[in-house]
Amino acid sequence: NVKRVIATASVDYRFWFLPDLRANMNVSYDNSKGEGTVDIPGNASFAFNPDTGGGVDNEYSETKRNELFEFYLNYGKEAGPHKFDLMAGYSWQRFFFDKHELNADIAHTPGIVNEKFESGELFLLSLYGRLNYSFQNKYLLTLTLRRDASSRFSPDKRWGLFPAAALAWKVIEGGTGTVNNLKLRLGYGVTGQQDIGNFYQYLPRYTFSLDNARYQFGDEFVTTLRPEGYDANIQWEETTTYNVGLDYGILDDRISGAIEFYIRKTDGLLNRVPIPAGTNLTNFLDTNVGSLENKGVEITINATPVRTAQWRWDVGVNVTRNKNEITKLIASDDPNFLGVKVGGIAGGVGSLIQIHSVGYPASSFFVFEQVYDQNGLPVEGLYVDRTGDGVVNSDDMYQYKNPAPDVFLGFNTNVSYGNFDFSLAGRANLGGYVYNNVQSTAAWSNLYHPNNFLINLPTSINETQFQNPQFFSDHFVQNGSFLRLDHITASYRAPALFDNKINATFSATLQNPLLITDYIGLDPEVVNGIDNNIYPRTRTFLIGVNASF
Repeated sequence: NVKRVIATASVDYRFWFLPDLRANMNVSYDNSKGEGTVDIPGNASFAFNPDTGGGVDNEYSETKRNELFEFYLNYGKEAGPHKFDLMAGYSWQRFFFDKHELNADIAHTPGIVNEKFESGELFLLSLYGRLNYSFQNKYLLTLTLRRDASSRFSPDKRWGLFPAAALAWKVIEGGTGTVNNLKLRLGYGVTGQQDIGNFYQYLPRYTFSLDNARYQFGDEFVTTLRPEGYDANIQWEETTTYNVGLDYGILDDRISGAIEFYIRKTDGLLNRVPIPAGTNLTNFLDTNVGSLENKGVEITINATPVRTAQWRWDVGVNVTRNKNEITKLIASDDPNFLGVKVGGIAGGVGSLIQIHSVGYPASSFFVFEQVYDQNGLPVEGLYVDRTGDGVVNSDDMYQYKNPAPDVFLGFNTNVSYGNFDFSLAGRANLGGYVYNNVQSTAAWSNLYHPNNFLINLPTSINETQFQNPQFFSDHFVQNGSFLRLDHITASYRAPALFDNKINATFSATLQNPLLITDYIGLDPEVVNGIDNNIYPRTRTFLIGVNASF
């Protein structure tokens, strides 16, 4: 049961004594409250616990709140060939949550009760300013400065300064030749990122212990509090971007688009990483881990192959070629340091399948090189001795592929005839790899559950015939390239209905109609390149009517 309230208000005021000066204020409020109960009967085999007799009653409630206040002044003026626009503003945002969870063993009296409370509050503050200037509407300059604060960081690390600048030259505008528009762009900017983990990562704090660390007093088990890991020096992740671009229009903009080259350097990369035992109060910590560089080129093409009184056909394509590389790790200056392991997987305790290593793409898979038999089938437990020392151990693991695609492709098209419209949009990722965690857990030893029932196994077990899971085999790192249609839409505009009193548009949309991929799992589009998905993505059919009176 979820109840949600959303409210927004906006005021835009133009000063009578200075018409070029405007004041704008935006206020928004979003509050949601959810609660529910999950009852597991005592005879449910998948949740049966012989120590408690089975049966669990889970009750939970959560409140989330997002409040925003923003105010800015804007002043615009033209003076001959000069045109400028000044803006300065302030933004305040508050996030709040409050959780309550109760888990009770219903098979015993008084039973085993585990009750947890958690709440948190996050504030974001921003001071910002922007200058837009143009000379003869041909030479353009934009300067921006932001100073942002996040309560996620300690007072001396709380504020970040993020400047940006952009230059543009309209070489050709509204020309009559083959090339009718041409603009050259240069850009530089710094952005900040603070969205990671706990709201109070820089503070020493206590948290509830895990269920298997409760204390028993008689027939009751009591949840304890334990100190949580923290990083007093955690700070903003900063990304500096340099870019140069060219916008163009050809044949009266029948063909238009842009080509842009960019370099993005990220310092203080935020991530959750494992840390050595005894160095903090936890084995995983949200912290700044290093530096990352992305560089590439993005090409956009928009075309109108057909444009008549009745027909119009528009096509758009964008292609991005990107390469990323870890350039620095804060954790160690040792040149032999392999890197920071990330990417938790199902199977084992604390198993990590990816690594940040200097000179390699972020989140590269860190695995053993699988040996195959004469039929091309993987041999269980047999891996390549990459070091040549006669022993296969962790020293033989290597960085192999990564989740980031080499090429991103997006496309859309729209065909109009009279009052009829047909459109579709899709995208493709080429070259990204996925760790198939669903398949890697498939082993005959997992077929029989300790609670006396059989578990469904992926059909890949018929090929591998593994008796035990081989979680770190590169056999399960698979090409995740795909082509997906996001939607297909057809609509009809029916004007002048009911004696010209109503205009209406009737539409039908099919979402997620098509996926083309060689990936063996359900869907290669997964978070962080690790596939634990056992449910297919939904396909939705929508019918709509939009009427105006």
